[in-house]
Amino acid sequence: MLARYDSMLQKAIEKAFEDQELYKPMLRMAGLCRWLDVSTTTVVKWQREGMPHMVIDGVTLYDKHKVAQWLQQYER
Repeated sequence: MLARYDSMLQKAIEKAFEDQELYKPMLRMAGLCRWLDVSTTTVVKWQREGMPHMVIDGVTLYDKHKVAQWLQQYER
């Protein structure tokens, strides 16, 4: 499982440099999925596992910096 997260993290970092939304510090679910190239199911699973997020007036937002830091715990 850790190898999978490591691969996803590397892909996410590469994708971040290509992403046109790179300048946005906060993303909604769809933007985060594009940024990390993962499904909404994966993001929801990661939320349950402790990935940082906030809900404001029913809108879930993700701080890209905090998410990247959280994902680094799976880096080898």
